[in-house]
Amino acid sequence: SFSLKNSMKMLMKILITFGLFVLTNSQVDRDWSFQSMCAFWNGDSLYRPRTNGLQSMEGDKCTFDFPVSTDTQESAKRYCEENVPYHINDATPGFPTRCAAEATLVCQSGWIQLFGRCYKMTKELKTKQDAVVHCKAQKDDATIAFIHRETLPFRINDYFTRVSRIWVDASEAITKDLIDNNVNGNLILALDGFEYNLPNIALTRVDSSETAMVLCEYTPSITIAESHYLLRRYGEIYYPTIFTSEKAYVRSTSSIQRNNENRMADNDYCSKLLKPFLGNVKAQSAVPTEEMLRGITVKRDATIIRTSVYSGDAKRDSRISSDCTPSKARNYDDPIWRSGEPKETCDGGSWSTGISLSRDHDKKLEAMSDARYAPIYCQTNFETMGYGDCPDGFQTFYRKEIGQKWCHIFVSKKNTFDGAELECQKMGGHVSGFTNQEELDLMDKMWGDSGADPNETAWIGAKRREECITMGIASKIGGFHPDDNNPCSRLRVFEWINGVAPNPPDFLTRWIADYEPNFSGNDEKCVSLLKGTHNVIGWSSEPIFATKKLNDIPCNHGFYYFCGREAPI
Repeated sequence: SFSLKNSMKMLMKILITFGLFVLTNSQVDRDWSFQSMCAFWNGDSLYRPRTNGLQSMEGDKCTFDFPVSTDTQESAKRYCEENVPYHINDATPGFPTRCAAEATLVCQSGWIQLFGRCYKMTKELKTKQDAVVHCKAQKDDATIAFIHRETLPFRINDYFTRVSRIWVDASEAITKDLIDNNVNGNLILALDGFEYNLPNIALTRVDSSETAMVLCEYTPSITIAESHYLLRRYGEIYYPTIFTSEKAYVRSTSSIQRNNENRMADNDYCSKLLKPFLGNVKAQSAVPTEEMLRGITVKRDATIIRTSVYSGDAKRDSRISSDCTPSKARNYDDPIWRSGEPKETCDGGSWSTGISLSRDHDKKLEAMSDARYAPIYCQTNFETMGYGDCPDGFQTFYRKEIGQKWCHIFVSKKNTFDGAELECQKMGGHVSGFTNQEELDLMDKMWGDSGADPNETAWIGAKRREECITMGIASKIGGFHPDDNNPCSRLRVFEWINGVAPNPPDFLTRWIADYEPNFSGNDEKCVSLLKGTHNVIGWSSEPIFATKKLNDIPCNHGFYYFCGREAPI
């Protein structure tokens, strides 16, 4: 029903506002936004992260139960595909509607994945030109959000709160039915259409002088899991894709003859065939293995498959030589050869290899005429991906719970919070954060080892939530709301920004005093980490040991600071 849909949208906004992990190439070995969505829909027990990080052949998986009634498999699948912005492996109709989803791609932390793209919202009004520059600064290949499907604006509206309008681009297929007079204007998505006399969630064009908020987008690098998902779908249309423990094998739809002038011809063909599924990752003609042969010979058509594994090195000069002699070489292991093979002839006419699937048994590699046309199998050739080392001067901390390798550096040159953030950005990071006690201990040790003043204060990368900046709140209820479920409760009144750690922060037991954060003077919007002895009226009648404790404070003070970034891929 209409009310139920709106209720779900509200819950999705709550997910982003309160519950999402906000982390920042910064790359992780699973997709954090998918994990957070799963947690929000109580799918924790059914969440399965990819088993081998970025080298996994399958992505992160979760099953979501939505309080929506569907009556057919088709209607359930349609609902899941429109409302869950990830791959849908299965959909179960009824009440609730169950969606089995998989996130095969991985967005940089701090970016939210929607339908195969990664998005990051900046809630500042900018012109279109400034917005383009801003996105480029966020990530070299980031652009203004592109509306690549009709359901995307509705998911954007679900995920991002307090946003009235954003700059977007879109294809002609999306914009061809727009009715407006400003045909040369810039395209915006009006989530609140009142100002433009439009319904909510509508596209329109505006003058170049107009401003809107900025939603940046980039396309994440293809992963092994994404490639294999696409190849499975390809196999549903053409010939079934063969998956082994390490690779995927795809059969060509065309028959190809051996190219005796270019031994790389089959590899070049495979690279072109699989480019839509592998991106810039190279493919090659399949090198048969026992595992591959078992996969090919299970319930396959009676045909012949040609391979690029030659039984002999059939060079052109050898073919025309008057003293040609049969090759005794066996270029590959015996287990892949049919009994008695390879049977080569001296003229090189059968120096190619193939697999005859019409044989009753022993369907293995055998010599085959060079002149035969036959399909081939192509194999994926992924390079191993993983984290590199942290930059010089940074300390490494592995965030096991989210599979993230994080790099910290302590800076003992005092600066304001905004000044510290600018300096951190020069190092490719942001003012840093922590996930647990162990990481906080590391940061405190870095400070101690630096030789800097041991009785001082340092910035960490959290700020008071915008909706909790209420004038006079300190004199009314204190700096936080007493209700733990309130968005401005002591647990949630501050949040990590710029994706430096998961939200909500682990602050609850770390404040220096029971009444902190107290938002004194209606201006304490930043968080400082304390070390050593401090003498502050109100905390204690005498100097207090404050190491690893927190305090809210105005952002214009000059303090030490920590910068943080993820290790490079």
